[in-house]
Amino acid sequence: MSEQERWQLGGTSPEVYERHLVPGIFEPWAPLLIEQAALNPGQRVLDLACGTGVVGRLAAPHLGVTGEVVGFDLNPGMLAVARSLPPPQGATVEWREGDAGSLPFAEALFDVAFCQLGLQ
Repeated sequence: MSEQERWQLGGTSPEVYERHLVPGIFEPWAPLLIEQAALNPGQRVLDLACGTGVVGRLAAPHLGVTGEVVGFDLNPGMLAVARSLPPPQGATVEWREGDAGSLPFAEALFDVAFCQLGLQ
């Protein structure tokens, strides 16, 4: 392998994000965030600026089969990766594309809203 080949990243930006940034940065914080929210079965959760969906996937088991997670992100590539991953146990998870500055949801639709590192 040449020196140049050794420093190349393969895959799309969202795939690299999921492969490297999620395990190193986002996934370690997600359980702490979910714990602070004290989720209950049957709740509806919005994961705003969800990226590839680590918070929504980890929240789903806490909500049980009657709960719901909506992962919402501006980037269709991130959502494509989220959809490609195995669905979590528990709540139904829906991945939706859109702008956080103009949410298409009714007021008070969700019990909990997460935005892990989305405002940076």
